[in-house]
Amino acid sequence: MSEEAATPAPPKRSAKEHPQAHISRFWQRFHHRTPGKITSIFPRELYKTIDPEFVPASARVRNAARSYELARSKCIEMVRETVEHCESINSSFCDPDFDLESDFYLGTDDCIHGLVRPDRADEKARARPGSVHRVSWIFTNPQFTVDGFSGSDIMQGRVGNCWWLAGVGTVAHRKDLMNKVCVARDEECGVYGFVFFRDGEWVPTVIDDNLYLTEEDYGKSGGIYDVSGKHTKQWRKRYQTGSEALYCGKCEDEDETWLPLLEKAYAKVHGDYMAIEGGWVGDAVEDLTGGVTSCSLASRVLRKDKLWRELVQVDQDHGEFVYGLSAGYNAETSEQNGIVLNHAYAIVRAVEVEDDKGNRVKLLKIRNPWGRNAGGMGEWHGPWSDGSKEWSAEMIRKLRHEFGDDGVFWMSLEDMLSNFKWLHRTRLFDERWTVAQQWTSVPIAWVPGFLKTKFVIEVEQEGVVVIVLSKLDERYFRDLDGAYEYCLEFIVRASGSEKKIAEARYNKVINENRSINCEVYLKPGTYEVIPKVLAQQQGWKNPVEDIIKEYATRNPLKLQQQGIQHDIAHAKVGVLDEDDLYIKKKEEEKAKKKEKKKKEAEKEGESSEMKQAMEKMQAAMAVMQAQLEKNEKKKEEEKRKSEDGNKKEEPTAKAEKAESGSDAKDKTGSEPAAQTVPSVGEGDKKEGKEEGGSVEEENEKEDGKDEKGGEEKKEEKEEKKEEKSDEGEDDDDDDDEKGDDTDDKKDRLPWNPVCVMGLRVYAEDKRVTIKVVKGEE
Repeated sequence: MSEEAATPAPPKRSAKEHPQAHISRFWQRFHHRTPGKITSIFPRELYKTIDPEFVPASARVRNAARSYELARSKCIEMVRETVEHCESINSSFCDPDFDLESDFYLGTDDCIHGLVRPDRADEKARARPGSVHRVSWIFTNPQFTVDGFSGSDIMQGRVGNCWWLAGVGTVAHRKDLMNKVCVARDEECGVYGFVFFRDGEWVPTVIDDNLYLTEEDYGKSGGIYDVSGKHTKQWRKRYQTGSEALYCGKCEDEDETWLPLLEKAYAKVHGDYMAIEGGWVGDAVEDLTGGVTSCSLASRVLRKDKLWRELVQVDQDHGEFVYGLSAGYNAETSEQNGIVLNHAYAIVRAVEVEDDKGNRVKLLKIRNPWGRNAGGMGEWHGPWSDGSKEWSAEMIRKLRHEFGDDGVFWMSLEDMLSNFKWLHRTRLFDERWTVAQQWTSVPIAWVPGFLKTKFVIEVEQEGVVVIVLSKLDERYFRDLDGAYEYCLEFIVRASGSEKKIAEARYNKVINENRSINCEVYLKPGTYEVIPKVLAQQQGWKNPVEDIIKEYATRNPLKLQQQGIQHDIAHAKVGVLDEDDLYIKKKEEEKAKKKEKKKKEAEKEGESSEMKQAMEKMQAAMAVMQAQLEKNEKKKEEEKRKSEDGNKKEEPTAKAEKAESGSDAKDKTGSEPAAQTVPSVGEGDKKEGKEEGGSVEEENEKEDGKDEKGGEEKKEEKEEKKEEKSDEGEDDDDDDDEKGDDTDDKKDRLPWNPVCVMGLRVYAEDKRVTIKVVKGEE
């Protein structure tokens, strides 16, 4: 085939159309006609038969101003009630909302995988545990903690959540922070209560102590019989006992259980273990502490002394900062000097010591969440690594370090900044800080720019203020998050001023940041936070409505779980309730149509009455006219007869009369006396018309009896017809694009992003407030 033949012909365009008109029409059709966001997977109509006390939170508006103490108290109460129930039925706790045991043995795997999951044929993607058992069955002497919490306890399992485990590692050595998450438990009943931070509020949850094991039960797949139970006991002791037997995360100690149970609780609140795969260490620390994380490049640190002052607080009780690390990515290799790339690490200690030569050295104790090396990778191989020349007996004693394959190593501050790419800094807040929060939803244009919608902050006491602009945490409903990714920015300025005081921008490398923030010193006054949102359409993602239609029958239980999480997230004060708006719009349209029909019916009734009156009047006039004509003819006939009787009979006259009568007979073919017949027939016809009018009136009276019932049926049919036409209007959004050669919309959905975002402000000012000001205001 020649190059000329292979080149496609240019699209045809009208020579009369202005180029600007062509562009304007393209963008008009590029955008959705009715922009909006799905805020309710389950509209309120689905809850109408449910007792209001048991309606999920998605059907009600939640107050985001919950404090940690409220969530903690609720968690303690949930554990207490669960224990009472277990005692009453004399049975250990089984969590109906996250039942690993039933889910595993039925093969549904809803606790492992999300809503949209790999095909069953892909065995690697669908890898699953071997069995499920309770803590008391797995561990010989189970203990929630052994010598307290420690980052050294953590070992990663088969779930790809190194980011979360690294986050746990950064706070595990802080007893004050861990006790804040692990709230209450009853190990005998097997019930454990935890709280996590989500979208600006604390969320309590309760789990049972069933855990996944890597190996299956003895003889399950081979059909092996063990009458004495000897082989079963040996198998259990060797493959299904202690921390090493666990499929997911585990503790280093063989009888310690806090980490796998904490991991299970975190998976439960997100729906499944698959939901917690992949992420950033800073997000994990936020979820565990309620702090605010900022991410920056290690190579761009400006003030190293300021960084060090914050780093030394990571292992101090009530310290204000904790830090995590992420290594960079390199397509050519998976490690750099022993550090695993594209992997998260935790900083567990920072200390400045004097080495054997008398030099002051700033050292960091870092931990890999794997808890061990893998193929020689996982721990730093440079200065101050295990076995390096920098270590002496005195330095080992000073730093209380032990060599070993445990994922723990030391680095100098300079080497850390050179070999890790990202620093994840989390600021923690105690009782001195007050937080205010507001949410809103805004349509996003294709061309990015600062929005007309803004947040207004009132500050009454000067000091440091932390401003956080965040999206919803879509990890809770990952398969229903829609086809758009949003990147946030904002600027801060004094009200009435154009001068920028502070700003925050999204990271172009880590463009899925769920929040951005800045710290600024503010004096008393009014300030504006003006957001900017960049929306990116992800063409590979299916629209939410298509997923709902598919999985409503394919996997309804999992759709219910994720759908409720989606609706809870969107049920915030300030976020437009699209379902409520849709219902109100439909009711208004229905009321308008009914009012229109009523007016048309009244108008039609008035014209019908007038028409009937006119017909009656015309019929009466026709009868009167016929009667007048009849009377007139009768008079003429009588007059003619009278004249004929008075005349004398003369022969000549008779002859003339006979001759004229003969001529008339020849012309008409009938007797002259027949001329009076038409006159009688005419009268009969007129009377017939009148009688016919009476029959029509009778028919109208008969039809009137069924008129009301007929109208009701007609209204019902019209309403159904309107519903179908409304559905057709929604589905056929871009019919007018047919025939447009310039717009290839075959694989493109109309532009329709709506971003839900919230602003949180932390300040040591108890009277700090926020309000949202929309563009039209």
